[in-house]
Amino acid sequence: MKIVVLSTFDITPVRDGGQTRYLSVYKNIAKEHDVTLLAYDFRQSDHIRRYKLADRFDVIVFPASTGDLHHYWHILEKTRRLAHDVLCIREYQFSDEFACEARQVVGAADVVIASHPYLALLGFGFAKQNAIKIYESYNVEYDIKEQHFRGGLGTAQIASFMDTVFHGERMACREANFITAVSAADAERLIQLYDVQPSLVTVAPNGVDCSKYPAWNRARRAELRSKLQIGDKTLAVFLGSGYGPNVESYFKSRELLARAGFDGAVALIGSIAQADRTGWPEVAFDELWFDFVEEDLKIALLSSADFALQLLFSGGGTNLKLFDYMAAGCLIVANEFGARGVSANGWHISTQSESELVAFLRSRIWEDDRSEAIRSRARAIAKEQFDWAIIAERIASLFGSRLNIDLAVAADASTNSSSREALLAPSL
Repeated sequence: MKIVVLSTFDITPVRDGGQTRYLSVYKNIAKEHDVTLLAYDFRQSDHIRRYKLADRFDVIVFPASTGDLHHYWHILEKTRRLAHDVLCIREYQFSDEFACEARQVVGAADVVIASHPYLALLGFGFAKQNAIKIYESYNVEYDIKEQHFRGGLGTAQIASFMDTVFHGERMACREANFITAVSAADAERLIQLYDVQPSLVTVAPNGVDCSKYPAWNRARRAELRSKLQIGDKTLAVFLGSGYGPNVESYFKSRELLARAGFDGAVALIGSIAQADRTGWPEVAFDELWFDFVEEDLKIALLSSADFALQLLFSGGGTNLKLFDYMAAGCLIVANEFGARGVSANGWHISTQSESELVAFLRSRIWEDDRSEAIRSRARAIAKEQFDWAIIAERIASLFGSRLNIDLAVAADASTNSSSREALLAPSL
């Protein structure tokens, strides 16, 4: 089958969780189907970027038109908030080249997937009548954008954007034949917010490629730490991009560690190393800022750490780094919000307060056999439930409903129905 995926950004080089999900899910789906990802990205230069990620996985990235680019910068100056994706719903004009290619590529597709709701209006509009339309949500966008725009300038403009997001996401939900959500909580929120039929929503969580992570026992972790010249200090690890909730997560975790008397080291991996740290107070423990690293070094650092910090306080969806920690067999220290998306028990250390963090640090549980059972449990859950191959298969299973949609189109043609809802209802 021909699958088209719509995005408002390029997916390589990989720098964040959203790009990782695109790459991981659709490389797996491309083993059985022809996948084209079509993106409209204001960061792209003045040429169209075309490349392959696998034999059957093509990516086409269009630069924003001059007019759309000017509008983007005007809005950024006016509100002090990034709004490229929101502007795609109804304010951008799009370039003629992008519109022409989108009409051609989407029109030939058997399955049209709007990843995020921002190009759903365009994509679903160009889809042929019997195409399967899927809204692939990464968050509840209305909720995540409320956090994003909070505190921005131009109250009326931001209120207008929130209205746009609400109606754009509602349209994506109501026009799609199927919806995917990254967690049960997100699924429930979409159902409640947009009056969606629960039977239409499939949970397709974030995940990890478990095959990349070897199993390490305590002796092998000690050997690895020696090679990395970490020494005998207790090593915590934090993996994250420079995305606001990640920066907030580490800043608050840092404060908690300092107040709890932590005197080890924290290895920070990812673009969080580029975040503005002006005004951050000094701390008694060491901070090792690694920025982006090769995959082998990232895996080595995660696998050799005494524990991983998963204390989160805001954001949406679920965190991909959590599943990296699980696959690496990290001893995960998480609060309730950080552990969201995994319903099983016994896979992490629950830490809801400073006093509980103090108790954890004093216990030094990472040095005894109790931690091995917790690490093994986390790794087993990742392999059983959150491997990207399993998640891709869950999404691809929706493609099998094509026959029902073909029958619905035929029935519609025979009765000359003018209602799109009448067309879709029998197949839903």
